[in-house]
Amino acid sequence: MSEANRSKKSIFRKVFISLIISFSMIILFQFFYSTQVSFLRDLLTIEFLISLFVLVIIYLIDTLRLSMLLKFFKYNLPFKETFKNIFFGKFISYITPMSIGGQPYQIYHLSKVGVKTEDATNIVISRTLEMSFVVLIIDILSIRPILSAYPKSFGLSLILTGFIVSFSISLLILIGFINKKFLEKILSFFGKFSREKLEREKIIEWIDSLHESIKILWVKNPWILILDIILYFVTILLYTYIFYIFVDKFSAIEYLYLLGIISLLNSVAYYIPTPGSSGGVEGTYQIVFSQILGPDVSIRIITVYRVVTFYIPLLLGSFFITKISTSERI
Repeated sequence: MSEANRSKKSIFRKVFISLIISFSMIILFQFFYSTQVSFLRDLLTIEFLISLFVLVIIYLIDTLRLSMLLKFFKYNLPFKETFKNIFFGKFISYITPMSIGGQPYQIYHLSKVGVKTEDATNIVISRTLEMSFVVLIIDILSIRPILSAYPKSFGLSLILTGFIVSFSISLLILIGFINKKFLEKILSFFGKFSREKLEREKIIEWIDSLHESIKILWVKNPWILILDIILYFVTILLYTYIFYIFVDKFSAIEYLYLLGIISLLNSVAYYIPTPGSSGGVEGTYQIVFSQILGPDVSIRIITVYRVVTFYIPLLLGSFFITKISTSERI
């Protein structure tokens, strides 16, 4: 069996595991609440079609964001490559523990299509830092009204945990981004597990190049980052709207209240050490939203939401991998 075929087989196995864990969690909650919920009828509604359209818009906005930053560094990649980077970046995140595989794939892919590794790293890590910053701001603005309105329960503990995790991750990323010594220690540590031994001089040289790239983007031209942050915030609003469009059929919960809860829960759910954090999203969402919407309604909404934002991208990613020639690696 060729290396490409083994790689694809491994990916299919991870996709299968992600789907099984996710769906098993939904079945488990149905058993726990002694209820049987049929969500298939929700897949034949106008809301479902709208949610798919919104998902496409999210992917296109993310592609635009990447293209904008690449052009800033004088890289003119075709739309096919930038969209591929976004699509498979999300796909790889959905099949790797704690959803951490997407960013390394994006750096790898950009370097393969002609982008310097320090520029690719700067772009990807800058986007990650922007994400942490936006999420932290949303969490800070949301935590007080949610705590005052939410009943004391295990769900409340999850929300508080989300806030703490969000703040801690943002702080660590920021330190690694601006502190050369801290970044050098991280790279030296992971270099021990690399097949190729990383020399300290090469690490320092690469970090210097990275920080020069960071200085150009963050210090000399901050406006492009501000625009990128605004576009990222729009994608967060759209992801929340996909959830809200189904919630609105059953509850009068306010959109901004929902935005805050989802943001705080994601800070916990996406660090569950399963492929794509599968099971973590379903579990944390169900624990909290069952107290707000009721167990039957929450299971139904969460399942359809995951079909749109998780199951469909996973299945499409698996399909497109089979269309990639054996000589081309994703």
